[in-house]
Amino acid sequence: MSNKRVRSISFNSNNEADIQRTKLIGKKSFSRYVKKLLDDEIKRTKVLTPTTTNTTTPSTQSHIKPVATTRTLTPKKSNVFNPMLK
Repeated sequence: MSNKRVRSISFNSNNEADIQRTKLIGKKSFSRYVKKLLDDEIKRTKVLTPTTTNTTTPSTQSHIKPVATTRTLTPKKSNVFNPMLK
């Protein structure tokens, strides 16, 4: 058995976005380029490697930001009649 894991990727020569991607890569080593992008993403998100992740605990990193809510405070209406407060 080999210790390599191969994943393929395809680029459509008629798709403008794919054409831009292939121009960006140029003659660079595609494998090295993709590995560097993945390494940068791992550093950016600070994801733990699967060997150190405890799968029994819930994920501490959620990429969903809570919605900011603003609450308006209104005074409670009193049922007591006071003629001085008119």
